[in-house]
Formats: sequence, C-alpha cells, structure tokens
Amino acid sequence: MNALEAYQLLITPAAGAATGQQRYEAENATVVNAGRFSSGSASDGGYVGQIDGSANMRDQSFVDFLVNVPQARAYTMNIRYANATGANATHGLASNGGGWSTVTYPPTGAWGSFGASVNVSVNLNAGWNMIRLAKGAPNFAGGVGFAELDAITLS
Repeated sequence: MNALEAYQLLITPAAGAATGQQRYEAENATVVNAGRFSSGSASDGGYVGQIDGSANMRDQSFVDFLVNVPQARAYTMNIRYANATGANATHGLASNGGGWSTVTYPPTGAWGSFGASVNVSVNLNAGWNMIRLAKGAPNFAGGVGFAELDAITLS
C-alpha cells in the first residue's frame, strides 16, 4: 500500500456556515493520526491530542479546520491548547495549501487542561478556507514537543 495513494473526502454544506460562527472545535475538525478525547475544561467538552507525527508519510499528524469567513483579510486566530511538556512546543500552520509558519505553545500546567491560548495571524479568503495545524505534514518537516488542541477562534 502506498501512503501517497489515498483520497480525502471533504463535504461542505450547500448553504454554508452561519456568518456569526467564529469558534471551531478541534474535535469536529478533520483529524489525521491523532486522537479525540474529552475534558471538562475543553470549550465544548472535547479536544484533540496525540498529535505526534514527524512528517514521515506513515505518521504525519495534523488537524484541518474548515472555516468560513465573510471577507478576505488577515484574521487573528486564537488557539486554545495544553502543553504539559515543561518546554515550548510547536506546530506548523498553513492555510489553503500555502506556505508554512510556526505556532509556538508555551508550557501549561497539565494535559487536558485548557486555560491557555496563543494568538497568530492567518490570511484567509472570503468564503471557505482550510487551516492546518500540523506536527508533521506533506512539505512540513515537523514541529517539536507536544501540544493538545481545544479550539480556534477567528476575529
């Protein structure tokens, strides 16, 4: 079996998302080689953890958020996360298949505890966009450390 010979089906609602929708839950996103878990401190009770890949075609690990925004511009993306490694962790960030930037997650108190967040800027087109946060993905060499994702909020 060749890891490059696979399909991903993306289904988008015909009517689109509500224009007021700003928060996107990680557990409702497309999750590849990671796990969905529950936590009382997560914004909707669930989160994504074990995002542990290293950019090898067999163990890439990423979360794809399908988002809908009203206009093309740079948005501030707030990422709720947990990182109990005791050191900074990083993920790659790309939107709509564009170039990669790095998101840094400072250490937090515990795994599955989501009081911390970081802000990054992301350029989006009007309408539907794909935002990927990755530990390893095609054309991304991989992040360091480990971070769990609760949700993203666009403003």
